Amino acid sequence: MSLIRRGKKKGEEGYGQGKASIAEGDDVLLDEERMVEHLMSCIEAPDYRPPTLPAVAVELMQLSQRADVEIDDVVKLLEQDSLIAGRVLKIVGSAAMAGAVKITSLREATMRMGLLRIRDIVMEIAMNMRVFKSEDYGDTMELLRRHATVTAHLSRAVCKFTPIEAEFAFLAGLLHDVGIAGTLLALADRKGKRKSPPDLISIWPAVDRVHQRAGEIMATHWELPHDIRFALSAHHQVMLQGHPHPLAATVAIANELAHELGAGVIPKAGQALSELTEEEADCVRAHTSVDRSGDKTLVHAREALSIDDKTMERVREEAEQVMETLSVEG
Repeated sequence: MSLIRRGKKKGEEGYGQGKASIAEGDDVLLDEERMVEHLMSCIEAPDYRPPTLPAVAVELMQLSQRADVEIDDVVKLLEQDSLIAGRVLKIVGSAAMAGAVKITSLREATMRMGLLRIRDIVMEIAMNMRVFKSEDYGDTMELLRRHATVTAHLSRAVCKFTPIEAEFAFLAGLLHDVGIAGTLLALADRKGKRKSPPDLISIWPAVDRVHQRAGEIMATHWELPHDIRFALSAHHQVMLQGHPHPLAATVAIANELAHELGAGVIPKAGQALSELTEEEADCVRAHTSVDRSGDKTLVHAREALSIDDKTMERVREEAEQVMETLSVEG
């Protein structure tokens, strides 16, 4: 899947001057190219701002990149946000993560999990609180949240079978489709006088085409590490300037496995369609390729990570085991 940029580029005449509202009824008339251009004008507008992440999540990301961090530094930071602190204790204290020893304090949680795992947990909490939420696209955001969570855990699992450092694997998987969420939120926010934003049936192909660029822009606003930005911008290409990006390759494989195992952005055709609304069922039938990578991309991804057929089978078995034990509650 290749990303085609239709909005004005920085430095070009007219950049940032595109209108971000859709007149009532226009969405059913817009063709895909015009919708792509409209979406790009929204996310590349100078005044565009993604959802604000909790300060604790941003500071913890910065803290995790330092070599001189003390446990007390992490605990003091977590204590600044009681809601996040409570959720961290609940997650770390769950039977699946805590083992035989009961976790009762942030210090114990940090010592057990380590800084990087605590960072991943806090970022997941932040995404669920601030990003994967929408009154207009609620059901789709819930599917997207679940897909992001599954892809994050599968990205970490893929790294078990490769020489790639897994430091950012979970985060890259968690955030890889944040551009879809950001684009839908931007549309909902800029619906103007309309009672509702464009329906998903008409906009999915365009959203799919811009979501990598949107994710890159959001990650830049949040000042995330460059490796994560690269993964977000190229998880459906893997190749950057003629060379494979290992983190993007990891996410590409994890993303595909998530779709294959029933945790895609759009439910698989034939999977519990009776429980879907008519609109959701139409999306399944019409847009089964949303957020999927082409065969060539997946070949590049496996080559970049030195995953042969035998290893891929082991990766898939690991992914299936992860899915059996994974809780994806919000």
